[in-house]
Amino acid sequence: MSRTGLTTEPSFNEALGAALRQAVPRWRASPDTVQVERTQTISGAPGKHPDILVVDPQAWPVAIEASFDGRDADKDARNRLGLEAATGGMPIETAIAIRVPAAHRQHTRRRIERELLGGSELAYSFHQRAGGDSTRRWPRAGFVSGTVFDLAAMLPLVALPREAVDRTATQVAKQVRWAADRLQIATTSDQQQRIAARVQQRTGLRGLTTTMVLWLNALLTQATLHEQHSRIESPESCCDDDGHPVPGAFVRAWRAILSENWRPIFEPAKHAMDTAGAVCAHGTSSALRCLLEAVEAIRARRLGVHINVGAELFPKLSDDRKEAAAFYTQPAAAQFLATLAITTDSLPPDASWGDPKLWERARLADLACGTGTLLRAGYRRIAELHEASGEASGDSAVLLHKTAMETGLYGTDISPIASHLTSSSLAAMGTGDPYRADHVGWIRVGGTPPKTGALEYFLADEIDDMFGTAGGRSTGVEDRGDGSVYVGDNSLSWMLMNPPYSRTRGGQSAFDMAGLTEAERKACQRRWRELTRGKAANNQAGMAASFVALADQKLRPGGRLGFVLPLTAAFADTWTLTRQLLETEYEDIVAVAVLGGKAIGRKAISADTGMEEMMVVATKRPDGGGAAEAIRCVTLYEPLVDAGFAHEMARNVARTVRETGTTACPVRAGDDEIGQVVAFGTDGSGAPWSPLGTASPLLPAFAAALGGSGRFGDLAGLRSAEASVAFGRMDDLFAVGPTHDLIGYPVGGDPRGAFEFHPLPPGAALVGDNALWRANAKTQRRLEVLPTHKGVVPKSLEDRDQDRMRRRASTLFYQRNLRWTSQALLAATTAAPAMGGNAWTTLSHNDHRVLKAFSLWANSTLGSLLHWLRGQRTQPGRSLAKIGALKQIPIPLLDRLDASALDEAARAFDRLNDKPLLPLCQAHADPVRHDIDRVAVQMLGLPEWAYEVVSELRVLWCWEPSVHGNNTAALELLSDLSDECT
Repeated sequence: MSRTGLTTEPSFNEALGAALRQAVPRWRASPDTVQVERTQTISGAPGKHPDILVVDPQAWPVAIEASFDGRDADKDARNRLGLEAATGGMPIETAIAIRVPAAHRQHTRRRIERELLGGSELAYSFHQRAGGDSTRRWPRAGFVSGTVFDLAAMLPLVALPREAVDRTATQVAKQVRWAADRLQIATTSDQQQRIAARVQQRTGLRGLTTTMVLWLNALLTQATLHEQHSRIESPESCCDDDGHPVPGAFVRAWRAILSENWRPIFEPAKHAMDTAGAVCAHGTSSALRCLLEAVEAIRARRLGVHINVGAELFPKLSDDRKEAAAFYTQPAAAQFLATLAITTDSLPPDASWGDPKLWERARLADLACGTGTLLRAGYRRIAELHEASGEASGDSAVLLHKTAMETGLYGTDISPIASHLTSSSLAAMGTGDPYRADHVGWIRVGGTPPKTGALEYFLADEIDDMFGTAGGRSTGVEDRGDGSVYVGDNSLSWMLMNPPYSRTRGGQSAFDMAGLTEAERKACQRRWRELTRGKAANNQAGMAASFVALADQKLRPGGRLGFVLPLTAAFADTWTLTRQLLETEYEDIVAVAVLGGKAIGRKAISADTGMEEMMVVATKRPDGGGAAEAIRCVTLYEPLVDAGFAHEMARNVARTVRETGTTACPVRAGDDEIGQVVAFGTDGSGAPWSPLGTASPLLPAFAAALGGSGRFGDLAGLRSAEASVAFGRMDDLFAVGPTHDLIGYPVGGDPRGAFEFHPLPPGAALVGDNALWRANAKTQRRLEVLPTHKGVVPKSLEDRDQDRMRRRASTLFYQRNLRWTSQALLAATTAAPAMGGNAWTTLSHNDHRVLKAFSLWANSTLGSLLHWLRGQRTQPGRSLAKIGALKQIPIPLLDRLDASALDEAARAFDRLNDKPLLPLCQAHADPVRHDIDRVAVQMLGLPEWAYEVVSELRVLWCWEPSVHGNNTAALELLSDLSDECT
């Protein structure tokens, strides 16, 4: 190692190692955890010792290489991957490269240590084995910055690559299923039902799977406790001489543990073991043997801090959450949200991060907690900030955990098994020290009178805990006492939630859960309406909107909310009240989405949603409201798939948000651009947050100026012009609708509306009551199209508003459920008046020239752009808009054009109406669309240069993932265009 200035690199390493030990209380108590400049740390290669090797017994070993030259640090870190640590015998899967700050070249070792503990930042990168011989670096270029406390918090999160965690989680999930199968084969259906009843499940097969999860959780904890307290029996000691598990021995061992603590883990497991062992001892033993193999797989790979039975396994095994549209938050997303929401300045004024009793003045809640992923992430974040205060110690960590369990953490859920796993996983974050009752409960849905789960908190500060009322369990070393979970108004410091998305609309039914009768469901829906009456939530948006309003009621002034929501929340008109609430009652609002189509499936924010989602964090205003503030709309370019890197990404987002002015600002991790932040001004009206999730910030900025004041500017900001036509809303120009529910229904559907509609065969005579009911991407490729259905009036619908529907017929129609990837028309016309349908909505005006002019406008790049920014982007390549949202889309008020301009527009329509168009996502390559764009520019009275700007906008818009939806043809055309430009 070379000497630079007064400090050698080994001296810096000694200072860094000492600072790392001080940063983590358990490392301070076990100094050998952080091994600095020590030989013999690598098995079989004594000369390849890392600068620093962290061998935390709770995690995988991590090597740290530091150098004044970042390239040397990177090279050394890569070379450490795959080496086997002498302590523990585990290979190094992650190595960290640190570029030593130049300022430390002149500092002494002791001064460096003081500065590091005082918050001086380091520059570091991560290197991981990614399977086979491949490795990855994060960030891809450059180094991220953070304190020694940030680095220490990252180590357990990044020690094992996500691929290794996923492989083990998948294997363990299989073992759990196999265990359930073994018990199923050995038992009758009646016996299975008895076991299911003990774990609060309604069906035998689901009950067996639930039982296996409870037992696996107990076995893992028993093994850990045995290591910590030798007086506690190991799982292996509960087997006979041939290695067969003895159910009665496990019951006795768990009863002994229960006499000390850990009731949420062992009491439900013991109850289930009592029942299963009594009905089928050999089947129970066979299942336990399979689970012990799973325990060995988890412990052999030291996955204690990486894998959680609730977070990683239960979603793979459970199907009841899908029925309620309640989805599990992925661990990486939870880590990101908790890091972004729980900030250093979000403690109550009378609390301190260094105080281990801070939980006595601060509260963290998740009232739809599932298996507790968000609560655990929030707890870890608060523990991290406590350690970063510099006042943490081993004793303070014990007290921090005790007060967290007794006074600080609040969780409720409608699933008993999920609530059990939340309670037990929170308890497992400590070291087995006693605590009194926690505040995690299982709450009722249904019944008489009807209960709606946590929504009951709208009218009550406490809700009965079904664990107590159903004879379940008590938590900690003392009984719960009153049997309820108390959450007072204005009491919470943080609310982290991924609420259920269920709603009663479009074939979905809120409270459509197993075990509830139709009468109970309807009663719950009525109760829901009563609870939210007068609240800032539209029930048509679904339960998630109600939970945001509930969080507002429960948060203290200055408290922070962090929510996972469907991306619909940023755009849909049904979410307007929620957006208004946030804009007027909150500050420091940050909305986060991933670039369209990249966060779906296994890479989604929530498991199994199949839709785009977003996160929003905000601070409840201490003054109770005021003028609306700008929202920071963050678009990430890649999904959140790794908890460790998500933590760093959140810190970089927060840093960028603080620095963002009125223009777009890139979010960087090192030299790698990972996203962007756009400041979006609001007026408190709850208008859609149009920049969220867009790749180009120029598009929403341009559209806001054009649709707002009619100002048309070039993309470089050098020239601007004013449209000669004023802009307004669609309902300022047209009568919009009616909805298809009033018009009628397709033959074979549920009778409603005025007509029954039958498909029109090709070439059919267009007489009588016709409708443009459905969209057809193959036949509707020209501006003028044919009706798709003919309406008849069956006797059951006689005298049901047929004449009123006929009066609302028109020759202009607008799409409500557009597929940019396949459909060519946003607006369509027919030769003769027709009614609309479930895909097309009529736009009515008494001047046929206005109708033709608007058809050209809507199908132009400018018209499509304004629609795209207002429409929902929940699914890539699609744009949904309800009637209420359509009415608010900004459009030019074309009836204010003079007669000659309208005549010219009508002639242009007649010239173009029979020319075939490409799908809208291929607008950049469509010569007919280019002609339409020229006409649109002329209608607005813009100068010649404006068409060149529209050509640029057209390409930018087609590059948006939410537009091209990864359509192969569109991407090939875009690639060809890029090659030409290059």
